[in-house]
Amino acid sequence: MLYDIHHSTAATFESALDEILAAVTDKTPHPLRVVIFGTPASNEDYLKQRFKFEQACADAFSPCPLLAYVAHAPLGESLVAEVTYMEDEPAKIERHSDYIIVDDEYILSAGLHSDITLHTGEQADNIFSRMNEIFATEGVTPANIVRQWNYIENITDITPYGQNYQLFNDSRSQFYNSCSWDNGYPAATGIGTQFGGVVVVFDVMRHSAERSRAIDNPLQISAHSYSQQVLISPDEKQHKTTPKFERARHIEHLNGKQMLYISGTAAIRGENSCREDIIEQTVLTMENINTLASAETMAKYGVVSPADLEYTMLRIYLKHDFNLDAVKQWFDENYPSVEKVYLLADICREELLIEIEGIAAEK
Repeated sequence: MLYDIHHSTAATFESALDEILAAVTDKTPHPLRVVIFGTPASNEDYLKQRFKFEQACADAFSPCPLLAYVAHAPLGESLVAEVTYMEDEPAKIERHSDYIIVDDEYILSAGLHSDITLHTGEQADNIFSRMNEIFATEGVTPANIVRQWNYIENITDITPYGQNYQLFNDSRSQFYNSCSWDNGYPAATGIGTQFGGVVVVFDVMRHSAERSRAIDNPLQISAHSYSQQVLISPDEKQHKTTPKFERARHIEHLNGKQMLYISGTAAIRGENSCREDIIEQTVLTMENINTLASAETMAKYGVVSPADLEYTMLRIYLKHDFNLDAVKQWFDENYPSVEKVYLLADICREELLIEIEGIAAEK
């Protein structure tokens, strides 16, 4: 699986979208999925821009790839796109309205969403209901998910229904209870957006038990094992379900190539947030990620003959845009050759200033 990045600094959403789609259509092979990150001014604006994006892609591609629009403001840019390809030309692609099946092994989704006037828990319930329909049709279970991206508007806000992230986690836990998890949970990111309600994107491998391994971090407590003390709800007497994801997931593709999906990672040791300074948090976060991507850690968690991996992409979420210059300078000095995307995001703990996810692939 390859993830290509395209950037635009054009003045308007329409011109930035045109610039990015022109760059994508000039490349081969045909894209499987296009996810764009933009800066709508409101939910009404988000819906209008999403419609323009869908129409523009329908005109630009035949067949149209899977699409997702995420309201994460790209820092220093007007629009960013992440485009998914297969490294080898697929022998067979079966297309549906909001997902595709590649070579009878991979199931990739578009950005699944619901009515954004509903509260977060209701939106999540509707999205997971749709995922359940897809999985039942294709004969897989949630345990076959290897990567999941969860975008949640105003993730840390507390509403009359509860904290938005906790509402999402409760809905996800209920959906995940439909199967056993002997091979661990997916790699995942749960991150706050400015607008757009709840959007979920997933990658499934039909034979994930044979071709993937959950990778834990010896420096951290697994998120699905967090204590009640670090979870947030207005009703502290109510039991709060934990975020169900692994710190990373190792994949061996059909062509034998290895890769690592790195979940959203922050400056957490054990289960506690560490350090207040943005650069100190950045350094600690990358120490966590480097531990995950090490051959020693992958071997510890069951990967036979782990390959030497290198980062192919880092997606860097910042809580405050004024931290961009310092963080960008640090990454340019320490990871100059890695493709990077900087996005303004609401991170799931108030004290955390940065969260990073990424992909590492066999050299």
